[in-house]
Amino acid sequence: MKKTAYLLAFPLILAACGTTDNENAFRGGTGGDAAYGRGLQSLERGETAAAHDYFVCAAEYGNGYEVAWYYAGTTALELASQGVEGSEDYLETGEDYLERSGEAGWGASQAALAHHFHETGAAQQAAYWALLYTNNVREISLGLTRMDADTIAEIREGVSDDVMAETELAAARFVPQPLSVGRSSAECADAIRSDRERSRQRPQRPRREETRQPGGQRQPGGGVPY
Repeated sequence: MKKTAYLLAFPLILAACGTTDNENAFRGGTGGDAAYGRGLQSLERGETAAAHDYFVCAAEYGNGYEVAWYYAGTTALELASQGVEGSEDYLETGEDYLERSGEAGWGASQAALAHHFHETGAAQQAAYWALLYTNNVREISLGLTRMDADTIAEIREGVSDDVMAETELAAARFVPQPLSVGRSSAECADAIRSDRERSRQRPQRPRREETRQPGGQRQPGGGVPY
């Protein structure tokens, strides 16, 4: 499955209407709705870098904008796959946005991570996120299927029985970690203000404390081994 396919998965359309008199607030709707809407418009026009910046801005609002975190992650991975300037940073950024929204329980992000790590040969990470996705109650209740049976089987076959047992225990300990509620930065407010040029400076993803194993590997989901 190509990374570009991640960008097509089940967009949640948020309202993008209305205005505000606050110079440092998003115009349209409430919170990050305007930034999210403009991100979707940019994505439809094939403007992946612009879409990424808008989704990053919407993601700054945190809880309730998990879908923006998903798109911020998938657009970053797409830019990394294109080999654009800063592709290594886009790769790290994409994984981070998807992991944080996946840890919040967003199924599309969990599925995207499973596909991404499967494609890059990170077998245990792929197995972990595939387990989370296939046991995601929300996805099951809505009848959503973002991973086909063949891919799930390939991921399962990519790890030994011992590693799979360890990964299953880690997945069983998973507890969703909601994203905190935030506010837009001045850069993001400028980026979506009508009739003004978007800032040349890329919005930066919110930072978090990371748990790393020896060798510098990050552990998702609160200490899951890779």
